[in-house]
Amino acid sequence: MQSTLGNPDRRGFLKLSAAAGGVVFLGLTTGCGQAGGSGGGASKGYSGDVAITGLASLIHSAPFFIAQSEGYYEEEGLTLEHIQFPGGLDTVRGIESGIGFGTSSTIPVFIAAEKGMDVRIFGNLYTAASVDFIALADSPIKTIQDLKGKKVAVSTPGSNSSYFADRTLREAGLVPGKDVELISVGSASDSWTAVSKNVVDVAWTASPLSEKIASESGGKVIWRSRDYVTDWSDTCLVATGSFIDKNTEAMKGWGRALQKAMDLISNDLEKAADAYGKAIKYEPKVALEALKNSQKFYSLDFTDAQLAAVVAAGKAQGQLTKEPDMNAIVMKNFLS
Repeated sequence: MQSTLGNPDRRGFLKLSAAAGGVVFLGLTTGCGQAGGSGGGASKGYSGDVAITGLASLIHSAPFFIAQSEGYYEEEGLTLEHIQFPGGLDTVRGIESGIGFGTSSTIPVFIAAEKGMDVRIFGNLYTAASVDFIALADSPIKTIQDLKGKKVAVSTPGSNSSYFADRTLREAGLVPGKDVELISVGSASDSWTAVSKNVVDVAWTASPLSEKIASESGGKVIWRSRDYVTDWSDTCLVATGSFIDKNTEAMKGWGRALQKAMDLISNDLEKAADAYGKAIKYEPKVALEALKNSQKFYSLDFTDAQLAAVVAAGKAQGQLTKEPDMNAIVMKNFLS
């Protein structure tokens, strides 16, 4: 189970971000302004904060770094300061508590909506299940079928890593708790430490850390969740309904800027990876490999199957207790 959503003040979340690995800043904040205009840019401009889950640590954030460094925000009249949050639930709280918009894991938005929060999903972002599972280079484990009698490190019960470990093992014909032991160890880096010390056999991780570990420590990815989960919305663009009403053109401009970044990832991978690698301070070859592995999973568009899969996962983990009102929560055509 995930923790219950609360409503702490915004300052508290900035402190939480710092404790979880630092606040990451992109651009300069000069105050908030309503965006205006349409088409290629905004006539009045917009300045403000953006709440981002795992900004510096997860591959879904690549378009934000690229949009900033390539000037796509500036073209849309946007001056944005990205604030890093450690998890989806934290990000949604930050958005609801005053930041107004950002990107989060998709399930927490539905959890927040069920609890009565004024949140709207207005764009998809990363459409692959992002959790990977990695072992030491000399491990005898080569495929998921080799896991019988082994131990797999996950984050915490109710987390994405726990859910995808359980789901992918079952789809491979293994029963968690019987054939494979799942052990909660915390973060992806903690998980890799547990493997390195032979506490577990396989660690959960995610790009770009998966590629970084493989490059620096010789780890090998045994399987990726997306090998078994073909329909998924991992992260999405989210804002409060009131914020969207007041800043409609700014949000559409943000979508256009991110689409330009996604197009660069699709059409000029090396240039996109260069910008991304510099931003997260990764070796160029590692950033390139990570972005190459995720190149086809960036999209602002949803499918019904993706949303249904997310809701089914929330129900399976006891995080959602009823069918959400999709028409009230998801604005499918907002960025069209």
